[in-house]
Amino acid sequence: MSKIIVIDMQFNTTRRANMTRRLSEEWISHRMKIFMNYTLQSLINQTNQSFLCFIYYDKQTEELVKKEIAKYPKLPENIIFSCEEEEGIYKYIQGYDDLYLVRLDCDDMYHPSFIQQLIDYNPKEDTQALINQKGFVYDILNDKLGGWYHDTPPFHTLIYKVEDYMNGKRYVLKGGHMGAIYLKHEIIDKENYVVTIHQKNTLNTFERHGTKVLNEDEKEKVMKEFEIRKKEDMI
Repeated sequence: MSKIIVIDMQFNTTRRANMTRRLSEEWISHRMKIFMNYTLQSLINQTNQSFLCFIYYDKQTEELVKKEIAKYPKLPENIIFSCEEEEGIYKYIQGYDDLYLVRLDCDDMYHPSFIQQLIDYNPKEDTQALINQKGFVYDILNDKLGGWYHDTPPFHTLIYKVEDYMNGKRYVLKGGHMGAIYLKHEIIDKENYVVTIHQKNTLNTFERHGTKVLNEDEKEKVMKEFEIRKKEDMI
C-alpha cells in the first residue's frame, strides 16, 4: 500500500479576523527569517526527503512573500510556497493509496527522522490521526531549551484514503488542532518536535505546558540532534 506524505503549513493566511497583522511587510519579513532558519532547516535535514511541503500564503501578499523568499537560497523542489490551499495538492497525490497530511506551524520544527518514522509506521486500519505529545521548546532570544509535554498538541498527522480526500472528505477538528485527540488516534511516543519562542510569538511562552528546563549537557545534545541554530548563527 503506497502512501504520500504532505506537510501542510499556513504562513500568513488570515482565517480569523485578528490575524490581519500577518499581511504586513514587517510580520512577513520576520516570520520568513524564522521559517528559513528553523522550520526550513528541519525539513532540509530530514533523513528521508520523500515528502512534499506546501506553505500557504495570502494571495494579496504574494509580492511581499516572493520578495522575502528571494533573499534566501533557492528552496528545494519538494518545498513549495503556494496560495492555492488544498486543491493545489490534488495533482501530486493522485496514484497513491493513502495521504498522510502533516501539520506544522511555520516557526516550529520536527525531528530529522520524522518523515522516516511516518514511512515506517503501520497504523491500525481505522486510525485517523497520529499525534506527537512529547517535544521541546527553544527560546531563541535567551538561548534556553526545555522539554514539553502537550496532551493536544499542534503536531499531528491526519490519515486519509487519497480517493476519499479528493472527493472532499475532511475530518472536523473541534476547537482547531486540539480536536485531533477526539479522532481515532495513535500516539507516537518520541520527542519529535521543537516549538520556537521568538519576539513575534503570541500564543506560546517558554514556561507553558510545564516546561522542564534542560541543563547544558542535555541542551547541547538536543540542539545537535535537531540541528537547532542559535541566534548568532541565523542567516
